[in-house]
Parts: sequence; structure tokens; C-alpha cells
Amino acid sequence: MGNDKKNDENITSDVKKDTSDSDTMATPIKTDNIKIPNELLQKRFIQRGRLDIHLHQSVLKHLKQGADALNARDYEKAIQEFLQVIQYNNDSAEAHFHLGLAYFMLNDYDKAIDAYKKAIKCEPNEIESYTNLANIYRLLKRYDDAIRIYEQATKIKPDNPELFSELGALYSLQGKRREAISAFKNAMLNKFKDTKPYRPEKSDLSEEE
Repeated sequence: MGNDKKNDENITSDVKKDTSDSDTMATPIKTDNIKIPNELLQKRFIQRGRLDIHLHQSVLKHLKQGADALNARDYEKAIQEFLQVIQYNNDSAEAHFHLGLAYFMLNDYDKAIDAYKKAIKCEPNEIESYTNLANIYRLLKRYDDAIRIYEQATKIKPDNPELFSELGALYSLQGKRREAISAFKNAMLNKFKDTKPYRPEKSDLSEEE
């Protein structure tokens, strides 16, 4: 019995010792004193700033060179320049728009359509992207697609008479008389809103005595 009691005490002592050791090992390492030097942070910010400036300058350079190539009717070069811009910034509506124009001038209508779709996605309120896309569809006699694009545009600019005029013309091509009349009426009403009311000028002539 005495030996059993001693054995139990030894086991209890070992368990306490193991528990104490495990508690010591489980203590989390404090990281409060670990700090990034201010000089390193400043260096990182400077490097990032230089990278952003370089990126911005590169985008502007390729946009200008692309525009110059378009004006010179060097459409292949223009395409390469605008693709460079898109590599830097895929959200550049301007690059996609002018890329579409370059493809259009080379009669590559599928790529032009794709470029204008991306321009619209990047800048949904830019009406000229809609009209250029719709005009390509009209050229390809894809009248349903052209009408769909013009209808989208009229929702963005409901006071634009030219959009409704083009929409009316497309409806006329499809023989949709009622829709055409409605579109032309909207065009006339919007144009009337922009017209200043007629006010006869007062005559400066006085009656001779």
C-alpha cells in the first residue's frame, strides 16, 4: 500500500511538471516590438510613386503616338500603340475607343465591335461609343443590334434628338412604321426644347412727324 501511494505521488508530480512545460511552450511570442524602420517604409513609398509616375507617362506617350498615327492614317501603328495602353490599363475607355476606330478603318469590323463594346463597359455614359458601334452594325445590316444599341443610348441621353432620329431611320429600314414615327416624334420634341422661342425684336424706327 505504501509503495502504491508513493507511485501515485510520483505520477502526479510528473503530470504537473509536463503541464508546466507545455504551458511554457504554448506562450505566444510577442511581436509588439517588431517594427518596420521608417526609412524602409519611405523607400517603398518612393519606389511605388516612381512606378506610378512611369506608368502614367507611358500611357500618355502611347496615347499620343496612337492619336498621331491615326491622323497620319497609319492604322497598324495606331493599333499597336493603343494595345500598349491597354496592357498598362485595361480600363482605358479612350484607348478602346480609338482602337475601335483604327480597326474600323482597316475594315476589321469584328475587332472594331469588340473594342467599342469594351469602351462602353469602361465608360457607360460616353454616347459616341454607342453611336460608332451602332453604325458598324448598321453597315453590316445587323439592324436589330443597331436598334438595341441606340435604345441603350437614348436611355442615357433621353434629350438627344440625333439618337432618336437615327433610331427612327433604323425602324424605317425594317418597315416598323409605328416605332419609326414614335422615334421621330421624340427627335422633334427634343429638338424643339433646344430651340429658343421666337421673339420679334422691337423696332427702333420712330414715326416721322
